[in-house]
Amino acid sequence: MSVNLKNYKLIRTPFVFFDETGSINDKANRYFCLGMIKCMQPYYLDTKIRSTRQRFGFYDELKWNTISKTKIKVIDQILDDIFSTPGINFSCVVINKDNLDFMKEFGNDPYKAYQSFTEILLKDSVEENEILTILADYVTTPIKVKFEVDVKHNLNKLLDRLVIGGVHRVDSKGVNLIQVVDLFIGAVTYSYKLNAKLVSGDKNKKKILSTLLKRLGSKSFIGGLNQRRFKVFEYPEVKN
Repeated sequence: MSVNLKNYKLIRTPFVFFDETGSINDKANRYFCLGMIKCMQPYYLDTKIRSTRQRFGFYDELKWNTISKTKIKVIDQILDDIFSTPGINFSCVVINKDNLDFMKEFGNDPYKAYQSFTEILLKDSVEENEILTILADYVTTPIKVKFEVDVKHNLNKLLDRLVIGGVHRVDSKGVNLIQVVDLFIGAVTYSYKLNAKLVSGDKNKKKILSTLLKRLGSKSFIGGLNQRRFKVFEYPEVKN
């Protein structure tokens, strides 16, 4: 068998960093969000964030749920790092579980639902000349759940080409770009919770949310957002 790479310069091989917030089968929490960052060279942003961490002496995991007053300055700088780095493209899908018939669509199987939404987001985000390598935050699953294998197989079969080179779950504590995804999906989901009056509004989180929206030149994430570097889709309006 011969592998023809005659047009290899036309092929792009981005990394994708994947994370989620909320629990898809938790009825008490209305919103669930899956998000990803796609970029060709994660080295550039990762190097900037590592430098910022060293300068601020900040070595905690960057997480939306642990935002506090003492972290505002370092998060502001990390946002500077992100938006000053070309080629960092974020997209996410927000699922309102009040509009989801979980039993009918997924047989009450949270792992099936998670995988389905993952595949929807990836399909909507990949370009025709791209082959993706995916690093996703580690989630404990039953032994029968083969998320990494099935996502790769299903997308490659669906689009009838090599779309995904590989999928691997990693501990987000050691991966800055997965932590950035956590920050972004946390902010997006928080805006929906604020709009629905599900939270009273932590002033530190509201400050970071306001800063992020200002950088994007947008007043809200509600209704979705479609910018070149930052996209928010709402389910069931995501293309399937």
